[in-house]
Amino acid sequence: MPPSTNPFCALALSSSLLLATACAAEPTPPAPTSLEELDGRLAKIFAQRGIPGAALALVEDGKIVMLKGYGVADKASGERVTPDTIFRAASISKSFTSIAIMQLVENGKLKLDARLADLAPEIAFNNPWEQSDPVRLVHLLEHTTGWPDISTRVELQNGPGWTVRRGVEFASPEFVSRWKPGQFAVYANAGPAVAGYVLEKATGQDFATFEREHVLRPMGMASADFTLTPALAAKVAKSYAPDGTLTPYQHIIMPASGSLATSVRELSQLVLFFVGRGTVDGHRILSPQAVERIEHGEASLAARAGLSGGYGLGNFPANDTGPSFRGHNGEIDSFTSVYGYSAAQGSGYVVLANGGEGVDFRTPVTGLIQAYLSRKHAFAPAPLFPVDPRELAALTGFYRNVTPAKNLMRPYAEVLGMSRVTLADGALRVGGKPYLPTGKHSFRRTDREAASLAFIEQDGQTYLLSGGLGDRKREAGWRVAAYAIVAALALLGGLFGLLALPVWGVAAYRKSLQAKGGWKVRLMPLLAFASLCATFALPLIGIAGGVGTLGMLAAPSVLSLPILLCSVAFPLLAAAGVWYALTNKRASRLVRWHAGLTSAGILAIAGYALSIGWIGLRTWTM
Repeated sequence: MPPSTNPFCALALSSSLLLATACAAEPTPPAPTSLEELDGRLAKIFAQRGIPGAALALVEDGKIVMLKGYGVADKASGERVTPDTIFRAASISKSFTSIAIMQLVENGKLKLDARLADLAPEIAFNNPWEQSDPVRLVHLLEHTTGWPDISTRVELQNGPGWTVRRGVEFASPEFVSRWKPGQFAVYANAGPAVAGYVLEKATGQDFATFEREHVLRPMGMASADFTLTPALAAKVAKSYAPDGTLTPYQHIIMPASGSLATSVRELSQLVLFFVGRGTVDGHRILSPQAVERIEHGEASLAARAGLSGGYGLGNFPANDTGPSFRGHNGEIDSFTSVYGYSAAQGSGYVVLANGGEGVDFRTPVTGLIQAYLSRKHAFAPAPLFPVDPRELAALTGFYRNVTPAKNLMRPYAEVLGMSRVTLADGALRVGGKPYLPTGKHSFRRTDREAASLAFIEQDGQTYLLSGGLGDRKREAGWRVAAYAIVAALALLGGLFGLLALPVWGVAAYRKSLQAKGGWKVRLMPLLAFASLCATFALPLIGIAGGVGTLGMLAAPSVLSLPILLCSVAFPLLAAAGVWYALTNKRASRLVRWHAGLTSAGILAIAGYALSIGWIGLRTWTM
């Protein structure tokens, strides 16, 4: 999602798209052979992507070898970016939240498997499986609570001076597990935010103070903070939407998930922390064992199926091809950020930007940097595991995304997230990319070192797991065909009605339409089709339009109320269309069949919409 959008939607989607759309990645360019060449090529890319200002830190062999600013921190004054310019690090904050929690785990003050209901009984949440599968602290950090990501109501709340608890309680009506905790990993900003409150209860300190005293300052980050201090405010860069307009600063109400402000010089200490396996400049922040735990998920089906290297504790795979990197990314207020590292290489990087197309994983920026850092390192893929071709063939078919991050995005995720798995030349192909088995259930893409997909059977269903975000369930072939038929009936019927409308208008003008069945049998399916299109198109327009239109989705407005009305109207109009098709005997057979089939297709879609809560759709609750 572009930087002009609201902060939390960007925080969530920047990472969900990272893992769910790997096949759309841009190819890694040839590796630069020197720092000078890398510097020049990055400057060109920043300009091409319309990025006003950026900052870079590079680490090789466990040492910082480059710190540099590019472009401007403030367009109006022309102030240049330096390695000490302050940027918002956004979701990279989650890495620090997890480090702080692991400190408390190592000190015996917290346990990852502790129940949230025991740690913070005052925080309301709804988990229908609480007795057998409770929400635990680890689920908050690994995004396996089953909760949807926060709604537009929470995303756009500006809360300067809010306590961590107040923000958590404001969002708590949305803490509803949609499946058993510990089953699927779905990026949810609320989880780390609640973990931040748990930290406060366990330590007796507010979250920002604990981070400052126990993580940031010991790590060598002298000014970084989760609160916008006066010193930081004086040095923070301005941020700009893709159209060049200034983006206002928002005080998000869940600081543990995204409020860290820092410079690239200081954030490079996080790379040194991971490369140093928990030690920075001689100061031990965590044990190597705790760092390993941060890097490996355990609380999901995917992890138990062999993808322990997926999303861990605020840390996940950070490269598309070639040698493996890990890290995190973020996006807030048009700021974008990304860090990645390879412990095996002793290398890593941080890139911060204040607008334009931004920086992220799987962009020319990070692809170029990772190619440079890996130039001397051999590709070391995980060894293959022998699997009977018949077992591979049994995994083929269509798989539907069943883990949308947001309820507001569910129909788009389920339809656009449908994947087909085929078998060719001894490899499974997913999204056109070949995958080879590294274990009984796990598979790696041929151009990656580590496994990134797993297949598992549970409760009679076959799941395709990504190790993080965007897990899918296999659909029976007849169901996929039924989906296609229903969609075709609605779409083709609606288009036919639009094309026929002028003909019907001429007949009405000549006063011959009434004798041919009249308007109702013709207009009901057409109006149902228009209402259906509005129901599913207007939310996308609101999401794509930036903060202004998102604000209209976050409350009853001239955008959200028509969505509500249309979501109620299209099933009613479709039902009327079926009725008139069955009872209007004066209309021709073609008109009646058109009305009946089109309306029946739309009614079938209405049944689906009802099952996901999209009839009477109130966008401000999703």
